[in-house]
Amino acid sequence: MDAPKGVILFSNTPIGKEFNESVKKLKIGIVVFNLILLFSIFYSTVNLSLIIVLALVTNALLILRLISASAVIPLAVNLNHPFMESESVSKSEIMVKFSQDWIDPGIHRLKLAKDSLSCWVIHRQDDDLSVLSLWDTKLKESVLNRHLAIINQAISLNNAVNGSNNEFEDARERESQESTLLEREWLPEKEIDAQGPISRIFSNE
Repeated sequence: MDAPKGVILFSNTPIGKEFNESVKKLKIGIVVFNLILLFSIFYSTVNLSLIIVLALVTNALLILRLISASAVIPLAVNLNHPFMESESVSKSEIMVKFSQDWIDPGIHRLKLAKDSLSCWVIHRQDDDLSVLSLWDTKLKESVLNRHLAIINQAISLNNAVNGSNNEFEDARERESQESTLLEREWLPEKEIDAQGPISRIFSNE
């Protein structure tokens, strides 16, 4: 996934690199597990076929988790965004890519839903709960929620730098009164457990 000119993929930002440390730890965990497995095969008195079956199942689960954790978050920011951990000298910008094209998500927080065809849909939390984009992905719901939580953090920080940080709170209040899209299957919002520089950013607000 290549970012448009003038912005940097989240995975290449200081915050993104910190976030990706969990992937490295998971890879190390898989290697350690397999070493323990080899040791067990040679020295264990337990039925060998049982060990092999348990090992295959565990490895499959770990690999699936690694694939999900390695998925690229469809977010890019410019040098003035707080995720870059540098002094802002101009307007902060972000871009997202849920389908084919990179787009500006605007100032409103985003919400994940499923439509009647079970497609993932991204809505803005504005007056009309307008549709921003379909999300063309095969990732599981928990991964999408984690990615969207990071994107929403990026939007709120972007608003703070640009002086529009109250807009998304207004959208959340309007959404609570919204009743025109009750047929949508809204998914719960889950904020990530932000650590390190992200925590410092919010603690300074």
